[in-house]
Amino acid sequence: MSTRLKQLEALAENDPDDPFIQYAIALEYVSNGRLEEAAETLEHLIVKAPNYSAGYHQAGRVYEQLDRLDDARRCYEKGVVVAEREGDGKDRDEMQGALMMLD
Repeated sequence: MSTRLKQLEALAENDPDDPFIQYAIALEYVSNGRLEEAAETLEHLIVKAPNYSAGYHQAGRVYEQLDRLDDARRCYEKGVVVAEREGDGKDRDEMQGALMMLD
């Protein structure tokens, strides 16, 4: 386990509902090729912080890497709605582009 992942997990113990910490843990899992764990972490993040559009975006990307395209599509579609509502045009546009690539 990487030092960075250990540090992030220690932070998560103190604040398990902080969406940024959960997102960072998921990114670290991706960096280490632990895609299933990244997907689980992102799904948990989406449930706990449903307005955190970056979680949907990253989950979609991870599911694409896992060749779970229905899950990727689900995350991108929901993420587009959330990003629009939250005023995150960049994230919305990127997820819309990813959806077009899936079709």
